[in-house]
Amino acid sequence: MWAWTAFGETDRGLVRHTNQDTFLVDNRHRLWAVADGMGGHAGGDVASRLVMDSLAELAPTLAEHASDVDVNDTRRATALLETMAQQAQTSVLTHAEHHPALRGMGTTLVLAHLLPQPTPRLLVLNIGDSRAYLVRAGTIRQLTRDHTLIEEHVRSGRLTPEQAARHPNRHVLTRAMGLASHLESDLFLVDLLNGDLLLLCSDGLTKMLTDEHILQTVRPHQQNPARVTRTLIEATLDAGGIDNVTVVACTITEIPNEANID
Repeated sequence: MWAWTAFGETDRGLVRHTNQDTFLVDNRHRLWAVADGMGGHAGGDVASRLVMDSLAELAPTLAEHASDVDVNDTRRATALLETMAQQAQTSVLTHAEHHPALRGMGTTLVLAHLLPQPTPRLLVLNIGDSRAYLVRAGTIRQLTRDHTLIEEHVRSGRLTPEQAARHPNRHVLTRAMGLASHLESDLFLVDLLNGDLLLLCSDGLTKMLTDEHILQTVRPHQQNPARVTRTLIEATLDAGGIDNVTVVACTITEIPNEANID
């Protein structure tokens, strides 16, 4: 048997006057998400909130499939997550159609869903540069791929990762929700182990902290998701807090079968 506990927190930061980040923690349906409204577009806060509200409303559809014999069929779960993201996208586009001043609003999204049995697997969907990380056994690994112009240059070999980290246009997005009728997302599948820690975050965290800094910050609190989110946000603010910052942390723990305990 497996148990999971997640906690989320957001902060406006030290520079921005508003917070365009939103997050979702739905432990019942094993669904967690972070969205970062696009600050350069009208209504970024509206777009991110519409996406989170839509996902929260659709989350019970995950439970409807929980009674099926093949609930852990990855293809079905993948299709369901993609449908949920597309419906969230439609909610943003529809709202913009009825509110012309908000046309052009957009948001990133990183979304995770846990398939718990018989071996826990994680489905992660992302659009934009909000990220998912896996912390395991003293290491940290980025699960998602940033949809930014500079990241494309890195993958094509035109820039090194070191050059990209300092590039002034490193946060220019190539994909976002709300900017086109067709939603183009990436989806990743990860097998989980006992003690794993999942992190979802907006780029307000990764602008301020390197991956190694994130790892060292969470290691003393790896089994306490509430403490993980608080210490990461505190570290971000200590580093300057130039943007809104949001973190969702989720721990995965194996519960021994009592029948097998002497």
